[in-house]
Amino acid sequence: ELSRQTGITNRSRLISDAIASYSSKVIADEGVYAGAVVVLYDHSRGETVYAVVDAQHDYLDVIRSNVHLHVSRERCVEVLAVEGRGDRIKGLLSSLRRVSGVLTVQHSLIPLE
Repeated sequence: ELSRQTGITNRSRLISDAIASYSSKVIADEGVYAGAVVVLYDHSRGETVYAVVDAQHDYLDVIRSNVHLHVSRERCVEVLAVEGRGDRIKGLLSSLRRVSGVLTVQHSLIPLE
């Protein structure tokens, strides 16, 4: 089934990709990573916008860049390019998830060490 859905016919490659996908979700405090954090939030709530920006300012040491998308009148997506220590990236994720009005926070990271 997974082979059909992904189009990957080589079983070893399919397993390798599945393990890589899973491990990109595990963040070791002392590890160094690069990747993306994607935040979907309700922008019609003004306090949410300010809290998302404040959270980003607390983690300027790991945020390298960002892209802002207006996906509807009420919702926005913020894509943050990150690089740095796992503990700092986990702190950023936690801080964003605590913001009222944030609907989801997802990440995809690659270990650099």
